[in-house]
Amino acid sequence: MTRTHVERLEEFREILVATRREGVRNVHHTRDAMRASGFQIGDSDGSSYGAQLKALQEQIEAIDRAIEDEKRLALVLEGAVQSRRPTKPRIVKGG
Repeated sequence: MTRTHVERLEEFREILVATRREGVRNVHHTRDAMRASGFQIGDSDGSSYGAQLKALQEQIEAIDRAIEDEKRLALVLEGAVQSRRPTKPRIVKGG
């Protein structure tokens, strides 16, 4: 079965969401490991991932908009195809 544009975008979105989640998990893992090793860590440690997180989130939101756009375009194309279909002639019986 051929995948649609929407399906491909949704799959790409899933990849980015998984990447975002893994990044957050890594930040927490690193902080926990540093604490366990006796490092003094401040509230800002781990914030270096913030820029990457922001970029990922912007990409996810762009994909969400692209998905909506593709769905809208599919409806427009479907409407155009339907309007080009020949209609059956109506038979009118004389009275």
